[in-house]
Amino acid sequence: MSGYIEHSRRPSTYTNLDRLAKQSVIFNRACSTCPLSSPHRAMLMTGMFPETNGVPTNCYNGRPEGIHENLICFTDVLASADYETAYVGKTHWNRTEPLFDKEGNYVGTTEKPGGHCIFPYDTYIPEGRGRKSNKYWFQQLKDNHFNAAAYSNRPELVNGKKDGEAYRPHRFTSAVEADVVIGYLQNKSGQRDASKPFSLFWSLNPPHTPYSSIKDCEEEVFNQYYKDMKKEDLLLRPNVKYGEGTQIKDLNKLILESKVYFSLIKSVDDEIGRVLKAMDEEGLADNTILVFAADHGEMMGSHGRMAKGVIYDEAFAIPFFVRYPNKLKPQVNDLMLGATDIMPTMLGMMNLGDKLPETVKGKDYSQGIITGKFKKVKKPVSSFYYMQKEKGVRTERYSYLVTKEGNYLLFDNQKDPYQMNPLKLEEIPARQMRLLKKELGNWLKVSEDSWAEERKFPERIQY
Repeated sequence: MSGYIEHSRRPSTYTNLDRLAKQSVIFNRACSTCPLSSPHRAMLMTGMFPETNGVPTNCYNGRPEGIHENLICFTDVLASADYETAYVGKTHWNRTEPLFDKEGNYVGTTEKPGGHCIFPYDTYIPEGRGRKSNKYWFQQLKDNHFNAAAYSNRPELVNGKKDGEAYRPHRFTSAVEADVVIGYLQNKSGQRDASKPFSLFWSLNPPHTPYSSIKDCEEEVFNQYYKDMKKEDLLLRPNVKYGEGTQIKDLNKLILESKVYFSLIKSVDDEIGRVLKAMDEEGLADNTILVFAADHGEMMGSHGRMAKGVIYDEAFAIPFFVRYPNKLKPQVNDLMLGATDIMPTMLGMMNLGDKLPETVKGKDYSQGIITGKFKKVKKPVSSFYYMQKEKGVRTERYSYLVTKEGNYLLFDNQKDPYQMNPLKLEEIPARQMRLLKKELGNWLKVSEDSWAEERKFPERIQY
């Protein structure tokens, strides 16, 4: 989901997210670190950076990416602390291999009847280390919002099928998952031990692609809110480009995709509302830490691009809300929270900071968030941007990246918030130029990046 849901001059249709935001600490400078699905998920689960956790780019059939099995992950720590653990939705952190039959059932071998992938970009994870100690398991995969394949170790959730047998609900994926989440919260069938604390990860697929057709979203939502919206009320960002020299060749296609994309967000908002209502009804709201976040944003025509994987704020900046009524007052916090910081910070907030594995590279900012005083662990002055082809930093004022060819890109985000006017390093104060180079070098060393080992581009990066 985009870090910038700037789409309409109408009053917000995202009433449940608005409600949640008003009850939360909003981290308005949170960044993805790596704006791709698999690397962000791997950093979230391990607290480690991409070149050391096994996932430097998206998991895909025929490639080796996947979280290293020997790593102790977020939910492993929670399970060891006697939490009931549950995971619902998309994973995309495991190595993808053709271990299925033609119907999408897991057979565990590439030999017949195996040799097929249920989806080249994601895979079912069987019982074992791949599930990261999540006891209650409901996984949906395939980028199709009405024809996902569901797998679960709870037969009642998958029409009586066994763990590893594909079930296709043929319903909107977020609605299916919300039903599972609500059932877990209500606990009417003993889904969890009510005497224990619980963790529940809900990883939504929408508003991910596809959004090229009205059939990719709930048509009634599309028709009610977006069908007749004009271009000038839909594509508000002044950096939207289309035509020659861009990825956007057809303006009408971009308009349709935008309408479907925002329809998907509206539908997700509705399902989140159902879950928030269940939390209230079950008396869970006050003593539960609730986090709403995203793995990356969506360019949606900005800079003439679609998708993600770039340092532009539309892809790199993410929403990040934390609601914890017993400890946190609603406010806006400018902490530059990164993907590797989520695991240690949340565990610290749960008084489990002493159980952090030594492999974790992110920082625990929980005490600063709770007290408002970042004395023990100071706020960072930059966020790290990682892609295999380029690396960069975003400070309070500037975005700076260096490409694998040694070229660079620099923006003044105060004077140029839509990042439309690239600068030369000599155009900014020398002190700021040195800070950007030093911060990038520090991040590359902390993340154990190969660029630091090779001391790449010393004229652009200070190690």
